[in-house]
Parts: sequence; C-alpha cells; structure tokens
Amino acid sequence: MKEKYLKQGVIALLLIFVLTIGGAAGCSSPEEENAADPPATNSLDLEEESSTVTITDMFGREVLVPKDIRKVYSGIPIGTVLVYTLAPEKLVAKNFKMSELEKKYTVESYHDLPVLGTYIVGDTANEEDILDLMPDVILYTGVLDDTWGTKVEEIQERLGIPVVMVDGDLKNVAAAYEFMGRLLGEEERAEQLGEYCRQTLAEAAEIAGNIAEDAKIRVYYATGEDGMMTYAAGNIHSELIEIVGGKNIDEVEAGYFYNQNLSVEQLLKWNPQVIITNRPGARGEEGGDTSLRAKMLENESLHDLAAIKDKHVYEIPCAPFSWFGQPPSAARILGVKWLGGLLYPELFTDDIRAETEEFYKLFYAYDLSAEDWEELTSNALRQ
Repeated sequence: MKEKYLKQGVIALLLIFVLTIGGAAGCSSPEEENAADPPATNSLDLEEESSTVTITDMFGREVLVPKDIRKVYSGIPIGTVLVYTLAPEKLVAKNFKMSELEKKYTVESYHDLPVLGTYIVGDTANEEDILDLMPDVILYTGVLDDTWGTKVEEIQERLGIPVVMVDGDLKNVAAAYEFMGRLLGEEERAEQLGEYCRQTLAEAAEIAGNIAEDAKIRVYYATGEDGMMTYAAGNIHSELIEIVGGKNIDEVEAGYFYNQNLSVEQLLKWNPQVIITNRPGARGEEGGDTSLRAKMLENESLHDLAAIKDKHVYEIPCAPFSWFGQPPSAARILGVKWLGGLLYPELFTDDIRAETEEFYKLFYAYDLSAEDWEELTSNALRQ
C-alpha cells in the first residue's frame, strides 16, 4: 500500500511540474516571444540588393548598375555600333537617322528606334528625351581621361542614371568587346568578336611595321562638298591610314576629333598617291547625292595630283556603318582589311570578298549576296 501511495505522489509531482512549465510558456509577453524568434527579413530589400552590382568601368570608375541590363543608350555612335553588334535588342535609341542603304543591312527593330542624337560628346540629344526612355545605363565610348571622367560624373549625378565609360580607341576594341560582354551578359559572343578584332589588328601591325618610311603610300581622305576638307594625321576619323602603314597628310594642324580645310596649293604640295572619299549620301558627307569622287576626278585644278593621274580615287564602303571613320566604330576592323589591300595588295593578301562575307555574318548576322557585294564595293576596289 505504501508503494502505491508513493507512486501516486511521484505522478502528481510530475503533473504539477508539467503544468507549471506550460503555464510559464503561456504567460510569456509578446516582447519575450519576439525576442526568441529570428529577426524578420524584408524581402523587398533583398530583391533590390540582388538586382544591382558594382562594376569597374574601363576608366577605373566604380559604377552601380543593374545586374540584368536590358535598355542601353549610347551617347556616342562608337558605343551604339558596339552594342548593335553584341545585342541590338538592348538599344533604346539611335544617334542618327538612317539611309535606305543602311536600313538594308540592319535588323528591323533598329530601324524603329527613336533618333536622340549624340550626348556627352556633341550634346545634340535632349536630356528629357533620354530620361523618358529610362535606360538602365548610358554609355560614353571615347577618350578615357580626367576631363571626360569629370563630365561623365556630373551627368551621372544630374540624371540619376549610371554612365559607364568604355575605351573608344580602335586598338583597344577587343578589350572593349570583352568588357561590354561582361556588362551585358554576352560574354561568349563578345569573346568571339573581340578575338576577330585582336587577330586583324595584330596582323595589320605586323605588316605595317615592316613597311619602310620612304615606301609608305601617301593617302588623302577627302571630305566636304569639294573634297578640300580632311582629317589629318592623328585624327580618330582617319587613323586607319596609319594602322595599315599608309601616310596621312601631316602638314596641317591636326585635331583628334575635328577636320581641317585645305587650299589647293596645300593638297598639290602633299601630292597624295591615293585618295579616298565618302560615298554620296554617306554619314558625314556634305556633298549630298553628288559623287565627290567624280568631282575630284573632274576638277582641273587637281589634275597634277598623282592619285588623279593614276585614277587611284576610291569610295569608302559605308553600310550599315562606315568601314573607315564616320562614325569611327568597330566596323573599321573590316576597313583595315579593305584599306590595307587597297594600298598594299602584295602585303595584305586576304580575299576581301570572303572576308566581307565572314564579317557581315559574324558581326551583323547578315548573309551577303553577290548583289550586296557589288553594291557595297562600287568604286571601292582596284580595277
């Protein structure tokens, strides 16, 4: 009997203990409950944090940009062409109106983009129009120095849109492609295009480096209504001449971006062996639909020029973008092969037609026909 009561006492004590613990738990305050729980997480904050990333642009600036960049506006045509060849669907605007010839070689979606003009360099674009398009990033693709860096910082602060600086030097175009590939999530394609550019420039540098100074061909880039305006040695719009081992006019003051007007006497003194001109109606050509090439060949005051005598006057292929310099874009990589073969056919021995077909397929996703080839290279090749 004693054992029976002892067992009952133990059970009673256990029940009291359980009830006491339960009551204590049930009487805890809301503050105590919250203190025991893990802190609440704001999912919106996490989403915002994960949607952006800090990148280092090609000038070394740290810029906070969206991880998934879908809308790009390039204030300079160099960058517009760069993005077009990588991911044309990400462009939200063009810098210039397009000719029918340019439209033929570009995708339909590019035709329909609004024309904003240039920005940062040139500043023909309206900032309100840029803001209305709400680009994820704005590109500055040009000279990388403190002057432009300061201007870019001011614009970024004023607009509240990240502005990314990209090297616009043709010699660094492979690195620009690789950087843009990482920025836009197009690494594989960027690597492919960059490698093509790297090989082309390396081959040109090797060939040009072996041309003796006194063997370099004198070249004149004729622009303007009468051909008496040019971009002299050291100018971004004409640097292909030096890249392929030619000699550009250097007897006038040069500017990196700007053109110079020449007198007939200055041009006669320079006496170029080859003259290249823009095609009628091409970007940057003031002569309208009249052939500048024909004007120069018919100009009696220029008949003593070696290039005129030998009829070495050629038009620059320009669709969808100039092969030479207006704008001075990545399309000039094909221009290296074209101009090199034009000046030194015994040194630059690539089949320019095959190279053009490959380039248009790779960079523009365009299959070049025999008719296209004839159209693009009319008056552009040695006969």
